[in-house]
Amino acid sequence: MAHAKLSPSGAHRWMACPGSVVLEADFPDQSSSYAREGTVAHDLASRVLDGPLSSAQTYVGNTLVVNDHGVVVHWPVTQDMADYVDDYVKLVRDLAKGKTLYVESKVPIGHLTGEEGATGTSDAVIVDVANRNLSIVDLKYGMGVYVEATDNPQLMIYALGALELYGVLCDFDTVSMYIHMPRLNYVGECHMSTKDLIDFGYDVSAAAGHVRLAESLDLTAGDDLSDGFFTPGEKQCRFCKAKSTCPALRAEVTDIVGGAATLDEFMPEVPDMQTGDNYLSMAMAKVGLVEDWCKGVRAEVERRLLAGQKIDGFKLVEGRKGNRKWANEAEVEALFKSFRLRGDDMYDRSLISPTKAEKLFKNNPKRWEKVEALTSRSDGKPSVAFASDKRSAMTVQSVADDFSDLLKTAN
Repeated sequence: MAHAKLSPSGAHRWMACPGSVVLEADFPDQSSSYAREGTVAHDLASRVLDGPLSSAQTYVGNTLVVNDHGVVVHWPVTQDMADYVDDYVKLVRDLAKGKTLYVESKVPIGHLTGEEGATGTSDAVIVDVANRNLSIVDLKYGMGVYVEATDNPQLMIYALGALELYGVLCDFDTVSMYIHMPRLNYVGECHMSTKDLIDFGYDVSAAAGHVRLAESLDLTAGDDLSDGFFTPGEKQCRFCKAKSTCPALRAEVTDIVGGAATLDEFMPEVPDMQTGDNYLSMAMAKVGLVEDWCKGVRAEVERRLLAGQKIDGFKLVEGRKGNRKWANEAEVEALFKSFRLRGDDMYDRSLISPTKAEKLFKNNPKRWEKVEALTSRSDGKPSVAFASDKRSAMTVQSVADDFSDLLKTAN
């Protein structure tokens, strides 16, 4: 079995934008500390679910060694990580009660993508023969963006692979898919019939065929960008390695900003037949895409300069130095004591945070209830989101309303 080039985790991108696979081939595989932390969390979860230990707490203070795309990573298991992983483990165990659980299951996807022997790794597959149901559970350790389970191509491809692998056990009628983001205290779920899932499989195969066609052409040599190979969009472009050099995204950004240098130029003062009153809504929907392109360009320029390549007009300089810290706290402590400093001058003392207190009283709900009553929390700052976002809309009173009574009095 082989690692899939058309991976389930990247399906949201290559299914929507087949040309991205061609452009990304010129970029090296890179990982981030966030991705490596997620890899370690997955490894810890699989050790607990598939091993003799019942909890991740046993690993606190230990260093796990994992392979992250060819890079050996040494990562200490913190109390926070153990708590979050145990939350995920509890969800999986609850869902799998009385059923058969397969952890880190390598499911075949080559029959969908056309890559011989290609597989994807599903965090957890739960087989319920009695109810003819197959469940997929996916751990997302990040905390930046909520990931929905509904219409999620990654989960659905895992489910299709699981059907191919475990279909010999029974004819499954339904499939359930779950996403757990423990650091955001979020569980998303989606249920669908196997018939609808299989219909989606045809879409996957068609998209994979489009990728192969894109690979057979020299798309960077000026092919028509309107032929469907490139489809810029915030979702598919967000983590694309090639967004800094993508001709379609560059054209999209150019079309959006129109070469405007100021907001007044970008937003016409008087709506015309083309913009209409909805122009601001149209522009806001594209802001994330433009921001991602800017970040991609900056990151690629930095990568090339660090690799010794020249970028006309730019160079690497040393940024702001980091905060000062003690090179050896024990030596500093001994030195301070030789100065006969008082303890209050040497050490800072502060109460533990509410988060740490909650963990401290985890097994004593009555005490935590009393402690929680003494906590306060500021409201979240207003943030613009798409109307489809599941969070409730804020009720905002117009500033003019605050002066309405005053105006009535004045009149």
